[in-house]
Amino acid sequence: MKIYVFLLFVVSILNYICASSSGFYVDNGKDQTVLDKSMSRKQKLNFEKTMLNILGVRRKPKRHIASSNLYSSGPQYLLDVYNSLEGSKRHTDFNLDKDLPSVIESDVIMTFPMKGNDVNNMRHEKGIRLLFDVSDVPVGDTIVGAELRLHKFGIDEIGNITISVYQVLLDYNGERQLANVNNVNVLYTYEGWLLFNITSPFTTWIAFPSMNEGLYISVHKHSNPGHEIHPETVGLVSSIYDDTEDRQPFVTAFFKYGSSSLKSKIRRIRDVRKRRQKTESDVSYNFNPFLSESAWTLRSCQIQTLYVNFKDLNWQDWIIAPDGFASYYCGGVCDFPLNAHMNATNHAIVQTLVNLINPNEAPKSTCAPLTLGSMAVLYYLEDNSVILKKYKNMVVKSCGCH
Repeated sequence: MKIYVFLLFVVSILNYICASSSGFYVDNGKDQTVLDKSMSRKQKLNFEKTMLNILGVRRKPKRHIASSNLYSSGPQYLLDVYNSLEGSKRHTDFNLDKDLPSVIESDVIMTFPMKGNDVNNMRHEKGIRLLFDVSDVPVGDTIVGAELRLHKFGIDEIGNITISVYQVLLDYNGERQLANVNNVNVLYTYEGWLLFNITSPFTTWIAFPSMNEGLYISVHKHSNPGHEIHPETVGLVSSIYDDTEDRQPFVTAFFKYGSSSLKSKIRRIRDVRKRRQKTESDVSYNFNPFLSESAWTLRSCQIQTLYVNFKDLNWQDWIIAPDGFASYYCGGVCDFPLNAHMNATNHAIVQTLVNLINPNEAPKSTCAPLTLGSMAVLYYLEDNSVILKKYKNMVVKSCGCH
């Protein structure tokens, strides 16, 4: 029995060593997808650096981030959005239909958990002030919109209430003042998430961080509008000490890539190209190591398997979803005749004919992507907050001869 257990241990170690030798899977030329084990340690590090640059992450977040609570309200919301983008089933009650236009328009979505609350600090002593740290927003990106979500439990009472959100401001004397942002009217019996548009105060906080004094939540009965009541008496979750992690207040912000962000991306791409030129002799990401030259020439231009596995790169501690992605690539030759399945352009057909007549006059046409798709990645930042990013042109959809 001990020998059997030891053998299992050895096999698991060997599997780990093999799996850690590379982060991607390719077609072995026999219609089988297998793990590429041909990378050296240096090549794998170069591959990881390139992937991190593409994802816009300077360095891998620390491993302790895996202990962050994925089941709190903000991360659960982003996981719901991710599943919606991927066409998967959703299991929460955030009612994403209202957010659909912002989700489609944005490139980056972030959630900010409540960092604290403060009671009895305003002249309206029955309300509550919520505090949010929004200092980690992407620099240079354009704000599409921002929302506050509050969860309300149903209360067995007849009547309506008005829940108001105010931006807390400081006057010239340092006294706190309130500016109304949004109001929602609901029944006492309503249960679910309440949505408030806070784009204006959020934009102010980003432009002037020192003005972030939080938001003030005020509740009034319709029957007695001049009398303020405590938020918890109507079922509002407004305390970080409540045993309701999946119901905590949070802010959601939607962004589009801005010009400065685009410039930094271009800069990163240039850096990646320079590194590729330096390491070209070490690794070629378009080369399939399982195909010999003779086997390669037998294949015409078509889409090939290339799957990047984040778990093999040991990134599962900071990337929440997906586990990896099928990037695919275009491989094969564009020899005459260019059949219909090669999706050849007219220019490629002419170029191939010229090459066939006189190879010195023109090179063969090249097998390259015709259409590319996007992918979404949900991951932790250094401060344990969660971000969802959409990356364009990451997945090959079809190939053709150019």
